[in-house]
Amino acid sequence: MDPTAREFDLVVVGAGGCGLVAALRAAQQGARVALLEKTHRPGGGTALSAQSVQASGTAFQQQQGIADSPAQYARDIMERNNQTGDAALAARLTENSAEVAQWLAETLGLALRVPDFRFGHSTPRSHTWQADKVLTDLLFDAVQREPRITTYFGVTASSFAVGPDGAVAGVVTDQGAFHGKRTILATGGFGASAELLAKYIPKAVGIPFPGHAGSTGDGLKMALALGADTAHMDAFQPYPAHIGPAKRAVSPDLILAGGIMVGPDGRRFVDETRYPGGLSAGILDLPDKHAYEIFDQRIFTLHRELLEQRSQLDALIREGRFMEGATVAALAAKLSIDAAGLEETIRAYNAAVGGRDAFGRAVTTALAPPLYGIRVTVALYHTQGGIRVNTDAQVLRADGSVIPNLYAGGGVAAGVSGDGMDGYLPGNGQLASLGLGFIAADHVVRSLREAAGRA
Repeated sequence: MDPTAREFDLVVVGAGGCGLVAALRAAQQGARVALLEKTHRPGGGTALSAQSVQASGTAFQQQQGIADSPAQYARDIMERNNQTGDAALAARLTENSAEVAQWLAETLGLALRVPDFRFGHSTPRSHTWQADKVLTDLLFDAVQREPRITTYFGVTASSFAVGPDGAVAGVVTDQGAFHGKRTILATGGFGASAELLAKYIPKAVGIPFPGHAGSTGDGLKMALALGADTAHMDAFQPYPAHIGPAKRAVSPDLILAGGIMVGPDGRRFVDETRYPGGLSAGILDLPDKHAYEIFDQRIFTLHRELLEQRSQLDALIREGRFMEGATVAALAAKLSIDAAGLEETIRAYNAAVGGRDAFGRAVTTALAPPLYGIRVTVALYHTQGGIRVNTDAQVLRADGSVIPNLYAGGGVAAGVSGDGMDGYLPGNGQLASLGLGFIAADHVVRSLREAAGRA
């Protein structure tokens, strides 16, 4: 036996949202857990997510008089991905979401509330809270208080330890082997890997990736070497109003309040409320893969605070990225886009007030000068495809059989967004990350207890 090997009930590879939930949930039920992270701090891609958790049929919704159900949430997901996603997995994750939200509230001491914000969902289900720390920091605080978890930073896994029966028995790393009766792979996606993007999502090559630098597809490669199947490898979470650097962007609230997007020809190209996937797809089809967000004084006044916070308005003005025009032609000139095209676009949009425009968008309010414009592009926030898992988060081979003792969740696993980018419903990534971590931990503990009972 390797003298550097460590022995655990469970080895969790990756300390993002999925890995932290999995380690903490399993340890709370008595498992001895090794939590491995290749960087020197926890968080992963979840640390960059919004401070909210999507869940349905929760006590928090009921307290606020919000009618919702897991079935309704699952329908929203499948309608958005045009029925190309894993319906069984969507059903399991949505059914499980209320328990995850309740567990997070109790474990982390969070007072969850549900603001009236739908953002593509049929009803409000974005649970948020007041806290100085992001979710993953709160989770890691709880992990540090759990004596059954041993955390190792700066440890890079390279392959799985496999027994003579073909079952996974832990992982091999640059710091020796970590043996575990069960292993959960939670290593994140592959948005930071130019090699894997070129192979699976060529349309996303060259666009900004403000996600986690550790999302290099390490776990995906490990699982593929073991014979794991994959699904929806071209799926990703786009953001269609990116400015940069990092995650500086224009809030979706400006579009939802009546703003529009045009190309260099001054013309619209999609129903902008198909946010973020449909709008992103439209931008990526434009010659230079960038567009211009156009809005008026009403929208600017309503959302100025969001522009100041998320878009760093003062910096945008200094950099010449935020333009104002007293007329349509004046704004077009400042943005260097076709004035005739923009004028015709505004006329057609305003003529549709009270009904639907040529793209099918419901138009409620006309755009009136003065007008404002910001040049934006599409960013890749998170890959959504990956290793195929069943509804217990167990890793599957192409023939549908389970790879014994191996689980996966978070960015390394195929989520519920289906194919491409148009199937992404806001919150899908975090739903799958936290949910699969929770489900995997519970299944691990049950299987360990069953095995002990048979011994």
